[in-house]
Amino acid sequence: MARRFNNLKSALKYLRPPGANENSVVPDAPEGTQLRKFQDFKAGKVVVKVTRNADSLPGDETSCSLKAFADLSTSTTRYLVNISGRALSGIANTGLNASDDLNIDTTPTNNVGLEKVKGFVPAKATVSVVPTGAGSPIQSKITGNSYKKKAIKTYTYPFGIGTTHNTYKSVKAAIITKVTAPGTNRGVSFKPEKF
Repeated sequence: MARRFNNLKSALKYLRPPGANENSVVPDAPEGTQLRKFQDFKAGKVVVKVTRNADSLPGDETSCSLKAFADLSTSTTRYLVNISGRALSGIANTGLNASDDLNIDTTPTNNVGLEKVKGFVPAKATVSVVPTGAGSPIQSKITGNSYKKKAIKTYTYPFGIGTTHNTYKSVKAAIITKVTAPGTNRGVSFKPEKF
């Protein structure tokens, strides 16, 4: 469960009388409080359904190709991987270019020697685009508490070996430079390739 609920989890423990066994039943928190709402949620008495906004859905997946870091940089073998339509259509927001920065070909039928390898997971970059401003007020479905939430958009991209940058480290560094260019409000995290 998210770290933001650590205080509420601790508060539930303090509802027990001093010296009570830590396996003893926790008394109910006062009705109508945030603590009671959290307690009911944790006990499974309340089911919270989160509906994704239409603009956060991944959309159709499409195939693209890349060269794997596990291969030699001189290898001509390209691997078929998937990318979401939402990520492709939002690439302009990230500061990246599919072919120049991610080293992926979004029209893989043009390539010879394509392979779909079972178990191969390409290296991935997840770019977060943070809007300016304080965010919109939203009510927690778990505690009922109001908080401000920014409409952060994230896009996940596979990436591979390129001509200018041909190691995981150098491609990653080039992506960081593009995403975090001065005057932007973006961040990026990475997952390495699994072969």
